[in-house]
Amino acid sequence: MRVTDALSGAVIIAIGLFVFLTASGFPNPGGMPYGASLLPRILGAGLVMGGSLLVLADVVKRKAATTPTAIATLDPELQSPRGLLPAGMVLVLILGQIFLANALGYLAVSIIGLTLLFLSVRLSVLTSLGLAAAASLLCWWLFAGLLRVPLPRGLLEGLL
Repeated sequence: MRVTDALSGAVIIAIGLFVFLTASGFPNPGGMPYGASLLPRILGAGLVMGGSLLVLADVVKRKAATTPTAIATLDPELQSPRGLLPAGMVLVLILGQIFLANALGYLAVSIIGLTLLFLSVRLSVLTSLGLAAAASLLCWWLFAGLLRVPLPRGLLEGLL
């Protein structure tokens, strides 16, 4: 699906407002002028400003255009099974992470899922496996290693 910048900007503004308003309710630690809400509120305000710029740019572009365009159109590639398969795979991979990661582990689900996704866009088996392993290990290192996010280990519980 292809959408105009105005529609994308409106969605970004809505997300930014949600983040800003939700973070406004975060408590401040004893006597400090700022707390846990500072960074999310800055990010929310940035999203609102960026979304506003997208909407403004699209409005200016539409006024200058000689022919009207639709707000949203279906990408022609998504009308064929070859184009629809990778889009559906992304949804399946998200659901796979939600329901299988605790049992199998993040790395296993990620490597298998990304390999299948890369195969669905017609990459070779070796390239798909290599890219999937590299991307999964990089994400593991970033989140579990650097950011200390407890990713599910599943089958690799004693090894990692």
